[in-house]
Amino acid sequence: MSTSPPLLGGLLPLEPELDSRWSDAGAWQMPVGARYELGGNGVSPPFKENRGTEGGRRRVTHQGTDLANGLAGDTVRAAGSGVVIVAFDGDNGNGYGGHVVLAHRIPVDRVVYTVYGHLGRGTVAVKPGDLVIAGDPIGRVGQTGRASTPHLHFEVREGDDPFARWENAHVIEPLPFLYARLPGQREEPGPDRAYAEWAEYEGLIAGHLDPTAPLTRADWWRILSRAVEDGPTPTLPGAHLRDSLIEHGVLPEEEAGASSQDRLGWEECARDVKRLHVIGVRMAHGPLPEPAHQAECESRFEHRSPSAHTGVLRRRSNDPTLGDVCVLLADLAGPAPEVQLKSATPGRAKQAKVAKGKRTSRTRATTAKQAASKKKKRR
Repeated sequence: MSTSPPLLGGLLPLEPELDSRWSDAGAWQMPVGARYELGGNGVSPPFKENRGTEGGRRRVTHQGTDLANGLAGDTVRAAGSGVVIVAFDGDNGNGYGGHVVLAHRIPVDRVVYTVYGHLGRGTVAVKPGDLVIAGDPIGRVGQTGRASTPHLHFEVREGDDPFARWENAHVIEPLPFLYARLPGQREEPGPDRAYAEWAEYEGLIAGHLDPTAPLTRADWWRILSRAVEDGPTPTLPGAHLRDSLIEHGVLPEEEAGASSQDRLGWEECARDVKRLHVIGVRMAHGPLPEPAHQAECESRFEHRSPSAHTGVLRRRSNDPTLGDVCVLLADLAGPAPEVQLKSATPGRAKQAKVAKGKRTSRTRATTAKQAASKKKKRR
């Protein structure tokens, strides 16, 4: 007898295939403007917080922060990796107007929701069930719902029960939450940093690791445990983590007895990547669109899809670096979709006002024409 899947956030059926690909949210970023700080990084005009959360312990009267720079149309991004549970374009009377709600899986066994309100009409670029990573565009700043000026209303909520309605989850101060979780690998020139930052967003690595340094087996085993569905606890000590990965079928039996302190070699890396290609990884997509990603793979590994052709890895001489394995994991996840955000369309009230103005202009023109005609006849 089949049973219906549980409803994530009380709304989205959490099908097994979706659950298997839904990754942990690692590092986070700002949803608008500069990615790592509010009102900086050369973004002009900069965003600022116009209004924060308001209310007491019993009743919260304003459940998020309002971020604005005086304009509509700026890109709104996912603040963390997660799954879309609400994507509403319009105004249903709840005050949010066009809005998106994401559910984020947080270690250990926690769910956090982020809410993006007052999005421009016609700009919502995601749908329920979509998997996104931090930085993916989801809409544009607008003025829908109960908003007197263009701004993003941004909320963070933590739920006790991932299958209860998201609106009943506890309200958290958004900006302190984000500031405490910014990536250690910041965007800098060069692909190593870009891919390492992506791996942080997907919860695969910690921010203190050097993407240009060779990996130990222990480093690689921790990454593997985070990359697969229902993997072992990454914090297990080396030998225990190795044995648990063998039990989960991620590592082969021949790995038993391998030292966690030895460097990872290309032969082992290629073998494990080949197994991941069969097992599957729980990631939405990589950080770059297909042309840019393939160009990086071609430059680094002399093949556009090295995760599917691991023979090219075995021929390499130097030991794998963190940057190398991040590119391979991104190759397994697939390229980033190329999203073109639409410009906002006028709301119904504005359309009605424009239409009324046009009718008034036509009426005035007709009246003036009729008056001129009568005056001519009297002459």
